Amino acid sequence: MSISISAIVLTKNEEENLPACLATLTWADEVLVVDSISDDATVEVAKRAGARVIEHPFTDFASQHNFAQSQATHDWVLFIDADERVSDELRDEIQALAHSNGLDKMNAYHIQRVHLFSGKWFPDPATRKVTPKLRAQLRRREVPRLINRTKAHWERPLHEEVRVSDPLGVLDGIIYHYSTTNLSATFESFNHYTDREAAYLQSAHPHVSVLEAIFRGLRSFVFQYFVWGMCQYGEQGLLLSIYLGMSKFMNYAKLSERLRIQADKGIWTEQDRLLLKRYASSDSDSTTR
Repeated sequence: MSISISAIVLTKNEEENLPACLATLTWADEVLVVDSISDDATVEVAKRAGARVIEHPFTDFASQHNFAQSQATHDWVLFIDADERVSDELRDEIQALAHSNGLDKMNAYHIQRVHLFSGKWFPDPATRKVTPKLRAQLRRREVPRLINRTKAHWERPLHEEVRVSDPLGVLDGIIYHYSTTNLSATFESFNHYTDREAAYLQSAHPHVSVLEAIFRGLRSFVFQYFVWGMCQYGEQGLLLSIYLGMSKFMNYAKLSERLRIQADKGIWTEQDRLLLKRYASSDSDSTTR
């Protein structure tokens, strides 16, 4: 007897990305869209595509994942973002495991994402090789996406992680990620996510200087470009390494500023002080719904 799978997509104002995402999930036994009260036509788009839709206010990322998997019809769930696409190879691999009952040999599966950035895939799917070294890296770097929800619980409000016991598998197929296809798209979300990251870091870093922010940014650039091999990807690899280093710098520069606002060191407006309240929920590591 085949194992049934629910594909889950968490959304917020994703009317443009969602159709292409859902088109790669038609094979799933259920497609569930959990929407964080969108202002656009996301809900209507999802319903027209035949997805089951639940609207649920967003508290934090872990809580939204836990809520979503609790609402799924089936115990095996696949989490996919609206700006992601399931490859044909991954679809066939999951279906083969489900039909052979091989899925239950593991409690969850890691899946590699490939990112389209400024005209180039990172890493390149055409030259990608699945090796023991790659499998070990994916276990460390990628959060499991295909999960037996009865054995899994999501934690951390930002950079969410799923707590699930061994055994854990790694699938050969890939997920295509389209959020940073060009520099304009990349920087549209830059301010929002660096604000959230700074708020999340605040509880663990009571003292941070701009000099430390510069150091962290430079270290991130060097690590991405030389250690992780972005230097092999030409100017796009250089651009991506600069962006990631700049993101790290801005996370800690904003954190330094938040700490000065909190300590009332400097001249701040009421609008400045509202920053401390806007992302206050990110400061806590609670995942309570």
